[in-house]
Amino acid sequence: MRRRLSWTGWQFRCARFLLSWKHQPAPSPFLDYETKTNLFLPFHGEWHVAWGGRSFGQNRHSVVLDQRFAYDFLQLERGWSFRADGVRNEDFICFGQPIYAPASAVVVSTCDGVPDNIPGEMDAKNPLGNYVVLDHGNGEFSFLAHFQIGTVMVRPHAEVEAGDLVGRCGNSGNSSESHLHFHLQNTPEPFIGMGLPAFFCDYLLGGKRVPRGEPVGGQTISRLLPHGRQSFPL
Repeated sequence: MRRRLSWTGWQFRCARFLLSWKHQPAPSPFLDYETKTNLFLPFHGEWHVAWGGRSFGQNRHSVVLDQRFAYDFLQLERGWSFRADGVRNEDFICFGQPIYAPASAVVVSTCDGVPDNIPGEMDAKNPLGNYVVLDHGNGEFSFLAHFQIGTVMVRPHAEVEAGDLVGRCGNSGNSSESHLHFHLQNTPEPFIGMGLPAFFCDYLLGGKRVPRGEPVGGQTISRLLPHGRQSFPL
């Protein structure tokens, strides 16, 4: 029997509807902010925007200042985020998928020793799980979280370019199933700072190129290659 997890299918859509009227997004002075960094989606292939957008119905992160404009990304097949029974991390489609730097940056901090959770369980003591924080050099810092243990490929002070491999998608930290958490904020310290809107460049939505946009919950998107890059490292 398949386990029905909250991010997929009708349960995910119902959760959006039921929660949206109970919660209001956190006030932010950055509602009209334009992202300075040319960000690219940090993965290849088609990914589903589980949470993303400005309203709580689209994005449950929106009530938290530092994650006001955060995203959760995962992959689906026929509306499901997992194969078989969904009782192992390996059942989840995005588990172990490569995650790339969204833009050129200097690595600020990383963590790579938090075990992946059993699906359905969460580790509130290590909310980000295994993570990478990137400094884009213009007051914008990318946070990528919930990597698979032992897969973070970069270390503090290293320089990366858009499309460089930084780790693999996992289920560590405050996560109930394998997914990638991404948000942009104005400080490099986790949970200390204010979230910034994250506009991505050159991605596909419904088969059409989006030169620059802000994905929202419920969309399925895929990344176009940055200029000059012919393929991604695996």
